[in-house]
Parts: sequence; structure tokens; C-alpha cells
Amino acid sequence: MSYLVLARKWRPGTFDDLVGQENISLTLRNAIATGKLAQALIFSGPRGVGKTSTARIVAKALNCQNEKMSERPCRDSECVFCREISEGKSFDVQEIDAASHTGVNDIREIIGNVKYLPTTGKTKVYIIDEVHMLSQAAFNALLKTLEEPPPHVLFILATTEIHKIPATILSRCQRYDFRKIPVVNIEKTLEKIKGSENIDIDEKTLYLVAKESDGSLRDALSLMDQLIATFGNKIDHDEAVTVMGLLESSYVKDIISCLINRNASGCIETVQKAFEKGINPKKFAEEITKTLRAALFIRICGKDVIKEFSGDEKEELSKLAGDEDIQSLEVLFKLMLEGSENVQRSYYPEMALESALVSLCLVNRTIPIEEILQKIDKLNPGPDTPDDNPGPKKTGTPGSNTTPSESRPAEKPGNKKILRDNTGDYSSELENPDFSREDFINRLKNNNTMLGIHLDKASNIEKTDTAIIIKFPSKSINFNYLTRPGAIKTLREFAGKIYNLDLSVKLDENAVDTTTEESEKKSQKQDLKSDPVVKEALKIFEGRIISTKYRKKE
Repeated sequence: MSYLVLARKWRPGTFDDLVGQENISLTLRNAIATGKLAQALIFSGPRGVGKTSTARIVAKALNCQNEKMSERPCRDSECVFCREISEGKSFDVQEIDAASHTGVNDIREIIGNVKYLPTTGKTKVYIIDEVHMLSQAAFNALLKTLEEPPPHVLFILATTEIHKIPATILSRCQRYDFRKIPVVNIEKTLEKIKGSENIDIDEKTLYLVAKESDGSLRDALSLMDQLIATFGNKIDHDEAVTVMGLLESSYVKDIISCLINRNASGCIETVQKAFEKGINPKKFAEEITKTLRAALFIRICGKDVIKEFSGDEKEELSKLAGDEDIQSLEVLFKLMLEGSENVQRSYYPEMALESALVSLCLVNRTIPIEEILQKIDKLNPGPDTPDDNPGPKKTGTPGSNTTPSESRPAEKPGNKKILRDNTGDYSSELENPDFSREDFINRLKNNNTMLGIHLDKASNIEKTDTAIIIKFPSKSINFNYLTRPGAIKTLREFAGKIYNLDLSVKLDENAVDTTTEESEKKSQKQDLKSDPVVKEALKIFEGRIISTKYRKKE
């Protein structure tokens, strides 16, 4: 007798045998028991999850001789109808492969036969597999019969591509969506088969087979058949991994660890080891992407949201990604997703994967907002905070090479110099207290750099006996900065120490030009671009100025 592959030998025979489709089996069982089954069903879902097997189970349940409806269908040995259907010998259950019977004439033949009563059973069942392969004319010919078939006829359509089915067909069928079978369910089924078939195989090998099947029990059983054909009933884990090219999770975890630690050399070494084991680079890239996704989701939602990983793997992933912030994990996942797509399309997938992993190790990660705010605070200590560095600084507009000594007017013989002591204070002794705009700004920059830079943008600065009057050609970030109460207070104190007078500080709002909105925005952007704080912020965020908006003066 020829060898019967595991996928056929262990095909589900009853609703209880279905793996991972509990909701569908419960609904169909109740519908059959109550006699409320629709005249046409459509089963959609990925390959190898039990669509055709479920269709056969429904056909057996409708023709089973068991008097208890809740126990239908029975085991094949208990009922001649169920046995004939399982063996494909029943005249009342017709399985049609739509991939090879796509034309309208094939459908007309079915339509011509539906009027005849069942030969031995109670219901004639037409199972049309891969129904999406039918032509448009065939679909149209089927519409009327599908909507109103004879009472003794049931149509069951099965497809892996539900989006190709016309809406006119979908509206006439009761739809059941099959899902991928969880890894844990496949692993339990393999354990059961392992015991019945006397196969000596490690649990970790079974887990790799279950994971490799990508939710398809049929694919898992095909892999088991291949292992048995290669090694017999005693399967060594290392040999199975090498010969079958199974992807061990340890390689993926090592890659994730290297990515998080930015270890590019470690990534290359791990990839080379995986390639030596015969692992497909496209499959490797896909698994790395899935694992990064799982690590990100575990950080966001917790471990329970991930179904396709075992408990131990989720625990290890949680530890690996424990110190990495969510934003960085999201960047890694997004870039790896793009890299994986490039690997799938590349003529040189090994090199494409190596390039993607090295790029991920070298990419700049996201900076926590707290760290960015600290950097900005250091750049702008505020008008009330003295400069931390008491030494001389360059002054003038940004980009200028002018130093304080160069920009300051030459002093007259006999004048006393105004010097800052270790406390940052100024002496108020002046033989010639005449006001000089440049001298005032340069001294202010030595005391408070940011305030001096903003004041340097003023079009005119005048001193009277009672006040310092500051005028601007247009509204700008510098004008807005000086309107702050802290800035006004600092300017008053500074002017009072230099000129030994109680001077007020006035911003002449009447001196602000009322330009058009467009030219005003252009001027604001220009001021922003030259501002050192804004320059550094743009550098940190790698951004650009799109629009400006100023707060109104309080």
C-alpha cells in the first residue's frame, strides 16, 4: 500500500477534530442541529487551516445516520455515508476544483444536475474549491441557482482570496472567515501525532516546525513528513535545523540584542552563522521584522497581546527591550519593515539583509523629550540667570568675526574702564557717562549673552535722563523676547549699574512698522533663522521653519 501523508491521514473527521476554528465549528454544529443552515456557504481564509475539511464535515453531518443531531457526524467506521464521503466515493458529495473548471459550461453542468434528488443520502453537497478562479461568466451563470437552489442541495464555496469573489456571489452566501491557527495549537497537534506515530523528536524541534508553518497545520504536517523522510522516526534537532533550514529563534534574538545595543559587527557575525546553516535570508528578514513588532507591542500593550510567541519567548523579548524606549523600538520596527521589503525584492537578498541591519545599528535614535528640553534650557538660561562663563565672548551678529574689543569705540585718555568682577557685577564709576549703543550692547552681552543678542537686533536704542528707549523696525522674535517682564527687569538693573541712574526701559511700539502680512511673516522667518536658540533646536529636531506665531504682549 502506498504511503499516506500525515496531512491526509490526520485530516479532521468531526467538528471536535478541527484545530483553531472553535467559533466556526460551534456555529455550524448549532445550525445543523437546529435545521437553520443557509443554502450556500462560503469559507475564506489562508491555506491549510481546514476550509475543505470543514466542508466535508458539514456534508457528513447532513447525511449522517446518527439519530442524535448533536453527535453528528459520527466516526467513519460507524456510518456508511460518513465513510463514503471521507473516501471520496459518495455520489451525493461533489468536489469541484474551480482552478481546472473555470468556464461557464462547467457551471451549467452543475446547474443541470442539481434538480435530481440525492442517490443514497439526504442532501446533495457541491464543494467548489478555489472558487475565485471561476470566470465572470461562470459566476453570473451560478447566481440564480446559488440564491434559490432546490431544498435538497447545499453549495459550499472555498477560497483563499475572498476579495476576488464578486459582491453578487457574497451576498447570496453565509460567510465564514477562517483564521491562522495559533502556534501553540499546532504544537499540541504535532505532539499528539508524534505519540501516535512513534516519532522521536524534541519539543523545541516541534516548536520550530509549528512556527515555520505560519499558521497552516497542513504545512506543519508536510514539514513533519519531510523530516521523517530524511531522518526516519528518530529526528535530531541540530540535524533537522541544518538540513531543513529551520530558523532557530536564538539567531533572531541575537540580532534584536545587537540592534538595540548598536552592535553592527555582532549583527554581521550572526547573519553569517545563519546563512551557513542554510537559512533563507528572506525568511530571516521576515522573522526579524515580526520579532521587532512583538517587542514593540509588548512594551506598549503587555505580553498578552502577542499570540504567535510562546511564554518563554515573550519573557525574553520583554527583557531584551526592557531598557529601550518605545519611540526607538518604533523606529527600528519601521526601518526593518522597509528593509525587509527590499530584501524580498532584491536579486542579492543576503547583501540586502546585511545592509539593512548595519543601517539599523547606525541610525540615530529618537531623543527623549526631557533630554531635548534640558538641551534647550542650557542654550537659553533665561534673562534672569547670569552667564555661567564669566570669560570674554564674541559679540555682534551671528556669523560676524567682530570681538568686543573690536566693536567697542576707542576710549578717551583718562577714562576709567568698566570691568566686571568675579560676581558678574559692574562698577558704576564713569568719568564720561555718554551713552553709546555699541558699548551698551557689548557690555550687556558679556553679562547676559542671550539678552544682548536680542537687543542687538533693535533698529535704534536711545537714552534719556529717565529711560532707555528701544525701537524695532518690525515685530520679530527679538522684540517679543524683550517684552517679557524678566527681560525688562534685567535691562533696568543693568542700565542702573552702568549709568548710576534709576532708568526705566521702554519698547516703543509706535516704532513697529505695519507691513503687509506676507512681508511680516518673511521677516519673522528671517529673524528666526538667525536666532542661535532656534538654530540649535532645528539641528536637534532636524526640522525646518514652516510658519511663525507670536504670543500677544500681556
